[in-house]
Formats: sequence, structure tokens, C-alpha cells
Amino acid sequence: MPLPSPNLDDRTFQQLLDECVIRIKKTCPQWNDLGPSDPGVVLLELFAYLTETMIFRLNRVPEKAYVEFLRLLGVKLLPPAAASTSLRFSVPAPRPTPVEIPRGTRVTIERVPGGRAPPIFTTLHHASIPAGETTVSVPACHAEWIVAEAAGKATGLPGLTVTAQRAPVIAPLGDGTDLVVGVEALPGEIDERAPALQLGDKTFRLWREVESFADTGADRHRYLADRTQGTITFAPSLYGRDDEGHQERQPQALAEVPPAGREIRLWYLCGGGLDGDVGPGMLTVLRDQISGVSVTNPEAATGGSAVESVANALVRGPLELHTQQRAVTARDFEAIALHYSGAVARAKAFTKASLWKHASPGTVELLLVPSFPRLEANAWKASATDLAERATQEVRTRLLSIIDERSPLGTVCLVSWVRYKTVRVQASIVCHREQKPDEVRARVLARLHQSINPLPAANASGWRFGQSLRAFHVYDIILSEPGVKYVDKVRLHVDEVPGQDVRALAADASQPQVWYAAAGEALFRSVDDAEGWEVSGRFPGEKARVIRTHPGLPGRVALATQLSGDKPGARIWLSEDCGESWRLAAQMGQAVDDLAWIVRAGAPALLMATEGGLFELGVGAGAVPVQIVVDPQKQDRGFFAVAVATDFRGKCSVAVAARINEGVWLSDDNGLPHTFKPIGLKGEDVRILEAQEDGPRRFLWAGLRTPGFEEGRGCFRWDLTNPDEGWVAYGGGWTGGSCLGLTFCGPNVVAATHHAGVLRLDATKEAGKVAWAAAGVNCGLPLKEVDRFLAVDAVAVDSTGSRLLTGGATGIFGSADGGTTYKNASSTEFVDRVSLPETWLFCSGEHDIVTLGENEAVGN
Repeated sequence: MPLPSPNLDDRTFQQLLDECVIRIKKTCPQWNDLGPSDPGVVLLELFAYLTETMIFRLNRVPEKAYVEFLRLLGVKLLPPAAASTSLRFSVPAPRPTPVEIPRGTRVTIERVPGGRAPPIFTTLHHASIPAGETTVSVPACHAEWIVAEAAGKATGLPGLTVTAQRAPVIAPLGDGTDLVVGVEALPGEIDERAPALQLGDKTFRLWREVESFADTGADRHRYLADRTQGTITFAPSLYGRDDEGHQERQPQALAEVPPAGREIRLWYLCGGGLDGDVGPGMLTVLRDQISGVSVTNPEAATGGSAVESVANALVRGPLELHTQQRAVTARDFEAIALHYSGAVARAKAFTKASLWKHASPGTVELLLVPSFPRLEANAWKASATDLAERATQEVRTRLLSIIDERSPLGTVCLVSWVRYKTVRVQASIVCHREQKPDEVRARVLARLHQSINPLPAANASGWRFGQSLRAFHVYDIILSEPGVKYVDKVRLHVDEVPGQDVRALAADASQPQVWYAAAGEALFRSVDDAEGWEVSGRFPGEKARVIRTHPGLPGRVALATQLSGDKPGARIWLSEDCGESWRLAAQMGQAVDDLAWIVRAGAPALLMATEGGLFELGVGAGAVPVQIVVDPQKQDRGFFAVAVATDFRGKCSVAVAARINEGVWLSDDNGLPHTFKPIGLKGEDVRILEAQEDGPRRFLWAGLRTPGFEEGRGCFRWDLTNPDEGWVAYGGGWTGGSCLGLTFCGPNVVAATHHAGVLRLDATKEAGKVAWAAAGVNCGLPLKEVDRFLAVDAVAVDSTGSRLLTGGATGIFGSADGGTTYKNASSTEFVDRVSLPETWLFCSGEHDIVTLGENEAVGN
């Protein structure tokens, strides 16, 4: 229970008047006219009103005391943040000499509606358009440079305060240039290592801004700044204690004090605020003309915020007293993010190891939601795209620097912007008879947008991280509108799922319930066993073809893409954090058809089967693909597939399937160059190779491609522990034509086929006594014809063998009973709920609400 705030006097106007009447009746009984027209009663009412006003002011004393206490403890209003963007300066044609763009060049917009002053942006660095070039980009922010402003002369006394003339000073940019305080230094007074600026014939020693004088450290040239008020305060003094505990006779300054008579100068950026959030292409007017140069901002300016309100500071102040400028708990990290950046509306900190197997102990991730002050009144209009535009790298870098100073030794903090999942609600609502359907619909839409929203401006705290959106949430939101009689036909929709052209699937071997699906130019990831999908990576101009997760190292994922259009070749992308981020590892000049992980000298590496040979790629920075010679007689022989099998002794075998029906080649010596030998199947079109583990035994399976709609010959198996057996054919019952994928569920083999859906085989039985089993036409897989399935391009099983996924032209279908029945696992429509990863938030899309009057709904 919070401490109660005492009400010093709680009497109201009427109570004061009633007390007066009682006193009159006791002390002056001859005053018998107490009606409102009596002049004496009028005077009583006047004094009762004035007394009530005084009581109101009296009861404000605890609030003022609270504010004063926080002020004494150092709580200050946060200054305005300046929106930032990149300005592009251009000349019509290349020039023979560079065109200089001085630091501090001012740019603004053509005009502002309402007669307000236009926002002015200032370049933060000097730049030049090189000779022979036509453009240069320069970072800029919504502020103006104030250069060498005279702030008075020092008195030589502790506690000196000077004030900037153009307050407020903007929130820190992180580079130390937004506020610079210089104190005049005499010749020979400072050495060459001390920071200083030359102004005319005078040298100014630069002092450093700190949060308090409690810990001065080695550099005692420090000051406190209240950027909102523009005040600069130098160190005060206090009486200390000597070694015997007695108070010293003379007070000692807590830090250096500017000597008497020395000039103080200020360099700072003033401005900031909400007006700086301008759209792309609006900053086109040069306030400082540069001959023949034009300017624009290709991207919107974002990150502006106003001076903090007193009400917000009263809430924030106690939180700062608990953190004491140190980030230890998750709440501390979040409070620091909200304190030091007006561009952040929400922050969520969590220990990465609690969610991810690959995370190192002591790693904290801080997720940020950008503020959206332009839409403070209608923040529900902010889309995922709008929020992404405001998620600037400058804010993230600035916060990372601040948190690094405050986090404990051994703690690593990662600062990232939140990812969003757009969801749309479809429903039919019936209004009460007296309501106007259009008005009810508008209010319902506003409620949906305000509730399904990552911003705290929309409701108390914004949508909760990782909370699924369920149908009952929608019912509660809509029925909270008084004009709604009932709700019907509620459906939930998401925009982005791997719903078509799924060419590759993979289950994460180390992270439970995590799957990857390649569809077109995007890689999707599910963290809840395909209940929901989110985009893990986008690769414009490329098509994702092959996904491989490392079998032993958590977090490692490899992706091969094919360049679209006329561009030949492929790219290899690597992730070390389960697809949270990707880096380009290699670009190949030929198609990459398959990938496999292998260990080289204790480090992971990738084997790549390409149309130009077998290549190996290390995963370290700067690694380049190196060809592994398989056939010395034809070193450019291409390969369709590669597979790696490691037995319990650590012996590694590598197999590749050659193009042009040249059979399978096998290396029992870790896939080293010149260790491969042909082991058969020459003349067969082998496109699929997979290694199977069955207890201590290891098998190699080969899937064949068959032209057209022939039944096909199925698969072959090679026993790596007993190679004398040779290839064993498993073609009995095969009716699917080409084998497009293989996976294993314990001893059972699961095959993706061209036109028989998914076939299953019990590999524990002899080849001549077992046949492939097909699921019935009513199993749930998509049909091309009455008795023929659409091609299944990919198949994968999780590490427990309890979940099977297939991919193809119409999306992903999953089975929880070993492949007997299937359900769509990549639908865009949901009846019950839409899931959300723990670190994501929902954004509202365009909700589809049909509104009917009570009379219209009678016949439905």
C-alpha cells in the first residue's frame, strides 16, 4: 500500500457555509433572514469561496514538496530530442574541383501551415562533393549550432552557474558535440593532451558533462547541465573530515572551479521537438546558400520529441532513485532507455539465455519501440512500416553507448528495435436499434486499433510482448462499445506467411519448436511448431532455395539463395542466432543446389554442391569458398547434392551426387580433396542425398528424379557401416515419380514426391519385403487432380519425430501422426488465435468490420 498523502483540510464550499450558518444561529439569533438574497449571506458565500480556494492551495503543498524533493535529488526534466536524417547535397553536373558543404549548413522546408516557424536542420559534419561526382550525403538534425556563445566570466567561487541564451539544449547525440563548455586557459596552463579549442588568440579548456559530482575520477574538470533550462553548474564545495574524523576548517570543492576572471564560452545545439519529424523530400530550402547546390532528404526525419512533462518526471523520478544510474535488473535497463532517449516509447529487457539455446550467459537484449508523437492523439494509426521508419540507427547506437557505461562487468547488452506482426480482424457486428451503424463502426475500429497496438499512447502500456491475440480478446474489445448488440463471424488474419512456393524446410536441431521455411524472396521462422510464422529475413532479388541448421551448434543456420532474373549465381547467408540476423558469407558465380555442415579443425564449415564443383566455406569473417577436388579427371564436375554422416567414433563420411547422371561419390576421410571414390548409381539421375542415423549404424539414401508423370524407381540405400552390401533398391510401392526430398523419423523414411504426396517406408524390414506407403487422397495434402497430389517440394521432421511438415506451391502442411493426416500450417486466417513470439509485438492492419442495424440483422 502506498503512503497516504494527508489532506490538510478537506472542507468544501457548502460545508464552510453551513458552519457559518450554525455559528450565526448560536451567536446572533436576531439574524433570522438567512436566504440567498440577504446581503450578509452574500458576504458569507464570498468568504466561503475565498476560503475554499485557500484550502485548495494549501493542499497543493505536499505536491510542491514532492517536486522540490525530487529536484534536490537531481531529477531534471528530459530535454527535447532532435529528429535526425541524412541530407543529400547535389550539383547538376560534375565539377573539376570539390564543392564544400560546411559543418552547420542550415536547411529547412518551403513553408509550414498555420504560420509556425519552419524547422531548421543543421549538418553535423563537414563534407564535400568530390571532383567528378554529383552528390554527397551528410547527417543532419533538427537544431541550430550556437558557436562560442559568451556565458560570462568566472568568479572563482564554487557552485558557479551560467545559462545558455538559446535554451533548451537538445538531448545528447552521443558524439559529445551537442554541448561543449570551454573555460579560458592561460598560456602554459594546459598540456597538449587536454581537450581544448582555439578562439581568436585565446585557448579554451573543454570541460566534461557528468551526472553528479559524487565520483569525480581522474578528470576533475566537470560540470552539471540542465539542458531543459540551459544552466551549467560547476562544482560546489563542502566541509570534509580529516583523518581523525574532525570537520575541516575550510570547505573543499568537489571538482575543479573555474578561476576568477576567466571567460566561459558555450558551443551547443538548440532546438529539437516534434516539428522536426518531416517526411522525405521536404527539406529542400538552403538557408545558407551554396552556389549551384540543391538539397533534399531521401528519407523521413525521425526521433524528435518535446520537453518532458512534469507529470511524467514525477513518475520517472522514483524509478531513477532505485536504479542509481546502474543497470542490474531488467527494469533498470528499461528505465535507462526511457530516460535517455525521447525517441523511445517502450523498452523490454530480457536475458537471452532464457529464450535461446545459442545465447551466452550474461547477455541481455534490450528491445525498443520508437515513440510516435506526431500521432499522439491518434497513435493507433501507426503501422509497422511507420514504426520501422522511426527506428533509427543513431538512437540505437546512442543508447548502447550509455548502457555500456552503466551495466555490470561481464554483462553484454544488445540493443535492438522490436519486430512487429501485422494482424487484421474480420467481424460482423449488429448495432442496437437507436445507433447509427457507420458511427458505431468508426468507434469499433478505433477500439481495435487502440488495443492491438505496440504504443503505450494507445492504451495503458501497449500490447504485451509475446501475448497471442485470441478471438475472445476481439469479442471483449468490440463488446466494450455500448452501441454493439452482438458480434458474429470473427476471423483473425495475418499478411505474411509462407503460403506459396515453399521450396525448403528445416527443423532447428537445438532449439525446440523452431522451424524455417524458404518461400520466394523471404525466409520465414516459426517458434511454436508452425502454429505461426514470421519473416526472419528478406532477400530482394533472390530466391531462397536451401536451408540447413547445424546439427550440434545452437543458433547456426545456413541459407543458399539463387539470384533472380538474368543475374547468374547464388549467395550464401549465415545466421548465428536462429535467424534473428543474417550476414552475407559468400557470393558464388554458379547455382548452389545443396548445403551440408561439417567440422574442420574443430570449427564449423559449410560444404556446397554447385554446378561448378564441390566447395567448402568457413564461417569466420572474411572466409572465401575453396574448391574440393572430387574427380581429378574432371575438376569442374557439377553436383546436385551433398550429405555428411558422422559415426559415434567421430569418423566423418561425405557423399556427393554428380550431375549428368554420373553417380554418387563418397569420401570416408572427412571429405578432404582427392579422397572421393565413385560408389555407383551411374546412369541414375540422383538429385537427393541424405544421411540417416539408426543407433550405431549410418546409412546414405539417394532419391531419384524421374521425367514426367512416370511412377519412378524410388530410392536407394548405402550402408556406411557395411559398404560391401552396395546399393539396395527400395522401389516397392513407389508411385510418386521424382523424389523431391527425404527425411527420417526414427527408422522410418519419409519421402516428398512429385505426384503421390508423401510416401513412408519402414526401413527396418528387408528391401524386397517392404513397400512405400502412401497417405489417402483425403489425408489433407493439396490435390492437383482427383487422385493425384500437387508436388511436395520439401519435407522435414523435428528432432523428436513428433512433427512432420511438408512444403510446396500452396504452402506448408503439417502432420502430428507420422504422416497419416495433414492440416494447413501456413494459413493467413485463424478462428481461435494468432500466436506471437516472445520478443515481438502486434500492429493493427486494415480491420474489416461489417456493421448491420438491428433491423437488417433480423433475417440473417
